[in-house]
Amino acid sequence: MRRQILLSISIRFLIYFTHWLVLAYLPLLLKGYGLSDLQIGVIIGIFSLSSMALMLPLGMFSDFFSPKRTMLCGALLYAGYFAALLFARSFAWILAAVCVGGVGSAALVVVSESLYLKHFGQIQRSRRVATYQLSTYLGFGLGPLVGGLVVQTSPELIFLFAMAGAGAIFLLSLFLIDYEPIVFSFKDYSGDVLQFKPLLLIACLFVLGTHFGVEQTSYSLLLKEKFNLLPRQIGLVFACMGLWMALAVPLVGRYHDKKRSVFLFFLGGMAFSALFQMLTPLAVDIWSLVIIRLLHTLGDTVALLELGVLVALLFPSARLGGNSGLLYGVRTLATFLAAVTAGTLNREWGYGASFFGSGLFVLCFVIGCFAFIGLSAKRRQAVGWQGDGE
Repeated sequence: MRRQILLSISIRFLIYFTHWLVLAYLPLLLKGYGLSDLQIGVIIGIFSLSSMALMLPLGMFSDFFSPKRTMLCGALLYAGYFAALLFARSFAWILAAVCVGGVGSAALVVVSESLYLKHFGQIQRSRRVATYQLSTYLGFGLGPLVGGLVVQTSPELIFLFAMAGAGAIFLLSLFLIDYEPIVFSFKDYSGDVLQFKPLLLIACLFVLGTHFGVEQTSYSLLLKEKFNLLPRQIGLVFACMGLWMALAVPLVGRYHDKKRSVFLFFLGGMAFSALFQMLTPLAVDIWSLVIIRLLHTLGDTVALLELGVLVALLFPSARLGGNSGLLYGVRTLATFLAAVTAGTLNREWGYGASFFGSGLFVLCFVIGCFAFIGLSAKRRQAVGWQGDGE
């Protein structure tokens, strides 16, 4: 079991390492190619949209076919995506490349997590989800750090590094233990989802996903344009955020193993994250920005940990692939819409406007959720606000 857990978290680290190795600097590279802010927003959004379109089908497919084989195919598509970016320079060709990358990303992100939760998510949920997310945050932090050093040396070299990462994902996935397939039943999947808590989770996840679209489109450009950071310095900022989240998530997971109100912690994390998302444009120098973003990502850490726990808690293990695919699809749709919107806001009002707008949107939604839950004793009990809820 320990070997498989280590293998799973290593693969998860590589997925996010290669993803952020490229994505943290892709807007800067595209800007250097002469693309407009709106075109950059569309490209980042299309990457999310192409992922979203196949997340649910690929998740379901992995349930009744093979999670392991689905991941192997995803790794090959991911490598092809990075190879295409090595040569593509026009808007049309880059769009085609990110479509391929979105499909590969969908297969890897959704199926790797669902396979891990299928095997290891039913015992010590919070701690095991925290361990898994620690590898995600390390990848999120170290990918841009390495990317910044590579981009300053040779921008195109970043895609060769990413291809090597995709190859390593493929090789490690060969040693994963597969999960027994199930007989497909749309009725079973719909029964899993059409309940109060899953539907509330989907609504929350959509709203949470909007702020990821803003960050993917605007964050590196904000660091470059407002604070005049070099790629190496941008990488250090990302590394600081990722390592901070990696340090925080085991502590949050250990604490929450003793608590039952998972949904309330989830909403609380969203609210804390949203508040400091709104404050991001008010940073006057890089140090104030780093402090604000550290507090923002602390909220993200809590929210994303509770999200992983809720997925393992609310959905049957055998159908986690399809249900995780649905959740990731909803989140990615929100990321796409927010990325395109952020491109427009950035063009009209600067890079800080999209951060303030997304934070305000999430915060208002969370306040509405607390009001909606609080007005009903049954809903309060369902989310652990009172009584014996989960």
